[in-house]
Amino acid sequence: MDFSEQLRLFRERVGDRRAAALILTGTGQTDTAALLLAALQPQRVAFLLTPETSTFPERVAQQIGQSPDLNWLRKTVSYTDINQVYRELRAIIEEWSAVPRADILVDLTGGTKMMSVGLAKAAYVLGLGTIYIESDYQQNRPVPGTQRLLDPPDPYEVFGDLEANEAARAFNAHDYPSAARIYADLARRVPEPDRATYAALAQLAQAYIYWEAFDLNAAAQTLQRLLAQPLPEPLRSQAAVLQQQQKALASLVQTIRAMAQPAKALATLANLDAVLPLLGSLHANALRREAQQRYDTAALLRYRCLELMSQHRLATHGVLAEEPDLDALKRRVPDLDQRYRLIERAAGFRERGLQPNPNGTYNPITLLNGYMLLAALGDPLMQRVQPADIRNRSRARNHSILAHGFRQIAAAEYRDFVTVVEQLLDQFFAIGQRSRNEWEGLYRFVTV
Repeated sequence: MDFSEQLRLFRERVGDRRAAALILTGTGQTDTAALLLAALQPQRVAFLLTPETSTFPERVAQQIGQSPDLNWLRKTVSYTDINQVYRELRAIIEEWSAVPRADILVDLTGGTKMMSVGLAKAAYVLGLGTIYIESDYQQNRPVPGTQRLLDPPDPYEVFGDLEANEAARAFNAHDYPSAARIYADLARRVPEPDRATYAALAQLAQAYIYWEAFDLNAAAQTLQRLLAQPLPEPLRSQAAVLQQQQKALASLVQTIRAMAQPAKALATLANLDAVLPLLGSLHANALRREAQQRYDTAALLRYRCLELMSQHRLATHGVLAEEPDLDALKRRVPDLDQRYRLIERAAGFRERGLQPNPNGTYNPITLLNGYMLLAALGDPLMQRVQPADIRNRSRARNHSILAHGFRQIAAAEYRDFVTVVEQLLDQFFAIGQRSRNEWEGLYRFVTV
């Protein structure tokens, strides 16, 4: 059977399929490459050649009745050096960087066994498409005209559940970047219905990545897109929590916007419903870092929780910690300065009182000064904790390399610091008459 008839039959089997880019290996016979070039009509072509097959592109072009294309890439390799095959394949991928990798097809039909194995492994790692021409055989020779194009199935179709288990382990260990990467790869490579499941899990992991980084707009939008479609089975039981988390994120976005407006800052901080989503985000993030034994980061987040609780309680007294107007407060509480000096002495500080700067303004209120002021005001948050306790147990955080020091926080130091944070949190929720357990559950990221 002449080649033109083989090509006609092959085109009938291929149909309208076309290729954006095609990588071929040089061999001793040209039929396979000629069939693929003529039927798939790739826009880009590359050849991996050995010194023995250096004239392969010319012979292929001659068989399909055309001149060799000057844009065809030619890479010469040694069929015994698999690393050289990898290097030249990398050079091709870099030159074709504008082409999505899944649109680049690698022909595994020809070439030496070593080269074919290397190309198959590289294609798997790089996410390239693979094709193979199968034929009927008689007396160990292919029967002309029986050639048909096959796409070797992706191993993920069988082994995808192993990768999914690894992604779930990463997700539940709060390694959301790794989980997102694996789930997205699975979503690209496996068939439905698993594809939609893994795409949704990748989207949730990405939303949590944004949330942990306090990229709140991106987190809210990503979670909203996820909830706009039917949730797959692994997330269906978590739908109510995810919807509540999306609402909390939307509320948090509004709070951050309001805090950027000076006229709204004080009223926003005084609003417990506006503060709780930010406090919940900080606290839950601290718990995740604590579970990973990243105590320095966890302490930093816990310290911010202390600051936020103080800022909220001060705001209920009409004081904006960033720009305090203590003159108005002292007019309402005439002996406040004397009370504050007593608290300073009890905490072991030199008495300074609540005196303004020479220009009549007051400095922003630091964390410890805020709690001393709350104690002087008789705020219920300070019923069970003394400013000295906060000062003493915060020292480990202050010595952290992420704060003002040059060392890591030990687990015992962290636990000692956490004790005072937990006491204040319990009192904070008692004052607000809210359920701390429900609040913690809302901001705890779901597991898969």
